[in-house]
Amino acid sequence: MGAVPYRSVSIRHFLKAAFMFWRGTEKTRAYFLGIGFVFSLIANLGMALLINRWSKGFFDALQAHQLDDIMQSIKLLAVLALGTAITAIITVQFRMRLQLAWRLWMMSNLVDRWIASSLSREHLMIHLIDNPEARISEDGRIAIELLVELGGGMIYTLLISSSFIIVLWDIGGRAMIFGYTVHGYLVYAVLAYTSLTSIGMLLLCVPLVKNVEEKAAAEGHFRYYLTENIHHLVLSPNNDLLQPIELNGFFELLLKKWTSVIRGQTKIISFATTNNLIAPIIPVVLCAPKYLSGEMSLGDIMQIAAAFLQVQTSLNWLADNAFSLANWSASARRVAALDHTMINQKL
Repeated sequence: MGAVPYRSVSIRHFLKAAFMFWRGTEKTRAYFLGIGFVFSLIANLGMALLINRWSKGFFDALQAHQLDDIMQSIKLLAVLALGTAITAIITVQFRMRLQLAWRLWMMSNLVDRWIASSLSREHLMIHLIDNPEARISEDGRIAIELLVELGGGMIYTLLISSSFIIVLWDIGGRAMIFGYTVHGYLVYAVLAYTSLTSIGMLLLCVPLVKNVEEKAAAEGHFRYYLTENIHHLVLSPNNDLLQPIELNGFFELLLKKWTSVIRGQTKIISFATTNNLIAPIIPVVLCAPKYLSGEMSLGDIMQIAAAFLQVQTSLNWLADNAFSLANWSASARRVAALDHTMINQKL
């Protein structure tokens, strides 16, 4: 069989290999940590909903100048803060322990497969598999850690967006727009605004994904070159490193790839910063007519504004995590290429 460039290997191969963790000898531990992680995300959602409801009571009491209610709200906030901290600690514990157990299993599996294949580093390089040690340790770590983080993020996004959309629908009520009564107009507003920002972000992120993958490949080739040629790099009488043409080429390639990534990141950060400035104002403007007419209280507006931001942020999750997705894709493909080669190129 011929060479197997990492981009030609499907992400499906990596996922198929990685998810054997949930069917092998470690499946009991895997399911315990996985289910615990999901339940901790649900607990975080519960705390977010309670804090959202708390904001209505606090700002209504503030509007009515009710000192006793304000003090009670402050005490309740302390309890909610403690509950949020506890759920955050539990979530981190389950997430990191799942990442560690999964990563160690994956590394052990890859090492065993490499030993069983009897392939040397030189033979792997024939198939464009540079630096297998780094693929197993570093790329394997990144691929598993980001897989857990991104998977948890997707689950939490679904939970929080659906929950706070219900809040917007119930509290926002209806509004007259161009002579028509629109029920749940705040839900339509957040969906329309998020669609626009997501499209804009994705247009910026699509080129970045390719740039990050190419940067990761260049880094891998550079590590392999140093590993194989470090003893051939010598110092001149003036203690200056005599850099061969190949090394200079690697530096120039890395500079080019990193420059592309930096430009992409700069565009995304600029867009996100502008969005973060505008997004909190939109729900307040939409609710202002109802507040001025007395249909909404200050607490309603604050609760709606918080819910609007939660939904907008969660629906923008894919675009906001484009850089992490690109890093995960690059590392997962590099691990998959190594695994694919070891399976199909046994001596």
